[in-house]
Amino acid sequence: MQFREIASVIGRHLQLPVVSVPADDARDHVDWLTPFVQADNWVSSTLTQMELDWHPDQPGLIADLEAGHYFRDAE
Repeated sequence: MQFREIASVIGRHLQLPVVSVPADDARDHVDWLTPFVQADNWVSSTLTQMELDWHPDQPGLIADLEAGHYFRDAE
């Protein structure tokens, strides 16, 4: 999942434009979040699921955001 995907859902629900920002200008836009946004950190829950016998049954991040629970007061 790309950060733009997440930002697009949030922007759509908040009725805000989503634009690409060059890496050099990122700090001006996301401040303290910059290192996390710029990190190329692919992760997987596979090991956690195997080690803890955990199997998520809730919606994924995008589906959860699309459901609108986080934006009810904003809409």
